[in-house]
Amino acid sequence: FVGIGVNKAFLAGTGPLVAICMGVITGVGGGIIRDVLAREVPMILRTEIYATACIIGGIVHATAFYTFNVSLENASMMGMIVTLLIRLAAIRWHLKLPTFALDDNGR
Repeated sequence: FVGIGVNKAFLAGTGPLVAICMGVITGVGGGIIRDVLAREVPMILRTEIYATACIIGGIVHATAFYTFNVSLENASMMGMIVTLLIRLAAIRWHLKLPTFALDDNGR
């Protein structure tokens, strides 16, 4: 989903920052819809590395296309591979992000 969002944003003539944001919104939003339809807690609300992988994949995609003039198709593939590798590494080695915990007083 991230690659589609970044591609559409670039094809609409936006800059790299907007393209990355649109890719992340598309990626996370698509995941939320998938999880809701599957009647699961959305992955974005858990401690798993999910949105972070989308952000990094979007940055790779946008940087390859905008800065290094890689074709949009190849830049998209690079972003997807990076996102996939980050997710697979997170699953394989049980990588998680820190969580915000409240004490007994709600602080």
